[in-house]
Amino acid sequence: KGCELVVRRCCEGLASYVRDRGDSARLRAVAECADALNGSLQDVVREVDYMGGHSMNVEEVMEEDVKGLESAMFDEYLDNVRENVAGCCRIGWLDMDTREDKKERTRDISAGGTFPAYLSASLLAIVRCRAQVERALGDKVRHGGGISYQYLAMATAADGVVEGICNEIKQRKTKMKVRQADRMANELQFLMNVLMSYLSDDTLATVDNTRRTLVSRAGRKPGVQGDGPDGLAAIEELERLGRVYVMCLGEATTSN
Repeated sequence: KGCELVVRRCCEGLASYVRDRGDSARLRAVAECADALNGSLQDVVREVDYMGGHSMNVEEVMEEDVKGLESAMFDEYLDNVRENVAGCCRIGWLDMDTREDKKERTRDISAGGTFPAYLSASLLAIVRCRAQVERALGDKVRHGGGISYQYLAMATAADGVVEGICNEIKQRKTKMKVRQADRMANELQFLMNVLMSYLSDDTLATVDNTRRTLVSRAGRKPGVQGDGPDGLAAIEELERLGRVYVMCLGEATTSN
């Protein structure tokens, strides 16, 4: 009973400490829980067993308390990740191009030169999420799941980013010009290529359906990637301009 009580009070103390603090504190609490679940609790159980106690019951009670805290803290962190990435998905250039609508334009909107701001903000949010979790938890694997905390956080951020962008497109697609739809289809394809390893099946289906809608609106042949005014060259240009993000996220994919 003494061991159970100590662990419970430690969990309550951590929860109280984190309550008025930010995500960094939550992740530190998760790290403490992960260390306990993957090692230190077993040391306690062995000592209880050595003294002739009911080690199985003690282990179940302690694990329940620690898992409860770990789950609550990490779920809160993931909720904050979803909320934070939601603000990165506004596709501002569509509004600008609509206001500047002309029959003959002096500047081709599909011309390269700068990496789209909304893509930069979105991918930077995922990279920051990776760095934050890596700093607190390293490559720790979540107990019972076999998946690293870093991957779970990045997958949550990636899903949130792509779903947000698809929702933006859905709201604007009826007003999109042909060239806007063509450019957007290329940018969405680029995003799929970069984040493929992190996206859930449902999100992949959503982004693929959205891309197909844009391809149709742009007048491309169905299923032909890059067939249009921009073509594959536009995606290659995005990969060049956004190479820092491609490299960062590619390294994370390899490590997971």
